[in-house]
Amino acid sequence: MSRRDGELAHHIRRLGNHELNELLLQLPKASFAALVDVALARPALPAGLMLPYEPAAGVDSWTLVACAPRRRLGMLTRDRDPGGRVVYRAWTRAGDPVQLDGISSWRRRGDAAAALAWAVPVSGARCLALAAYVRALPDRQLHALLGGLPRERFDQLVEAAYQPEGTAA
Repeated sequence: MSRRDGELAHHIRRLGNHELNELLLQLPKASFAALVDVALARPALPAGLMLPYEPAAGVDSWTLVACAPRRRLGMLTRDRDPGGRVVYRAWTRAGDPVQLDGISSWRRRGDAAAALAWAVPVSGARCLALAAYVRALPDRQLHALLGGLPRERFDQLVEAAYQPEGTAA
């Protein structure tokens, strides 16, 4: 791994989530699809995603809200499963139950909230998870992934990676 490859990887890891996702969209469709299949294979609540609960009408229910900008994602309810254990269910704004990989109830409210955030694109959970996955790639894999970008865009990234600190890219 050359110093040049390391500088490029460092530059990519410093990009904001939105900027990194926009960059990834410039990959060939097959490469982007393969990346998404691996990076988003299982639901995860990425760091930095704020999901406050607000009391909702009715007993044992909460509205889940995504912050920055504030958006209502859906509702969480507390219920009992057939065995009498407390479970939480998630519902979209349209009133549809959330079901991920055949699971429609969770033992912890936070897990139900994560499932709802994963199921509702406006939450940004998938974008944050994709950016985090790409940042965690080893330098060589990240460089190989970026090699799929159009040549002009790749060259712009290399030039930006070598700009002196404090100068415009």
